Amino acid sequence: MPQLPPLLDLATVEQIVASAQESDLARYDWLDRGQAPLGYTAGMALGYATVLRKLRMGDPTAVEMSKPVGDPDLDALAWYADEFTELGMDNSRAGVDTLRHLFVLLMGLGMRESSGQHCEGRDMSAENVAADTAEAGLFQMSWNARACSPLMQTLFDQYSVATPLCALAVFASDVSCSEEDWQSYGSGPGFEYQEQAKHCPQFAVETAAIGLRNLRQHWGPINRKEVELTSEADALFLDIEDILSEIV
Repeated sequence: MPQLPPLLDLATVEQIVASAQESDLARYDWLDRGQAPLGYTAGMALGYATVLRKLRMGDPTAVEMSKPVGDPDLDALAWYADEFTELGMDNSRAGVDTLRHLFVLLMGLGMRESSGQHCEGRDMSAENVAADTAEAGLFQMSWNARACSPLMQTLFDQYSVATPLCALAVFASDVSCSEEDWQSYGSGPGFEYQEQAKHCPQFAVETAAIGLRNLRQHWGPINRKEVELTSEADALFLDIEDILSEIV
């Protein structure tokens, strides 16, 4: 199984969090959602740093996230091609630019699906209470999405042992979680997925990233193009690239 990158030193983590908190993105007024919790903006910045380092290591999950744009029936980057073009974001080549733009889309999806709350439980207006169909976490993904790529199981295994790379304390800042939020449903791997998605936000980020490249129809807000793409998010993630430029 591919190894996770080593932990960043505390000074670099603090620099990433400060960059996020001071960014224009932190003050962005999301449609129907308002400003994101500071923990979500900082968590996504730190999440991007982790995936960027995984890409440098040749990790197959990060390579998959950063592949060139594909079939719009499957790939959310292709589905949003016109919107990315309007912002001058080219996803035609594999690599860091495409990965960064995927995180721009993820940032908007998390605000649409959970208002940036890592502990978000299933949609209580729906009847998805089976372990594999109950939605969980920032991006309201369910474990039946794993059928789109074996790399989701790779991520499940990578993050199955608690690690500070989960970044729970960062994502939890400015977020209030209720007992109902924390409730998970069913049993077995689907139940374990729900628990892991809420308690390890980095895992939720990366599984959703794989899903967006291979199963975009899993998300109604993506299908309806309700997810906002922002140049402010792109600017923040570019700042994270600069911060990591001196780090091996």
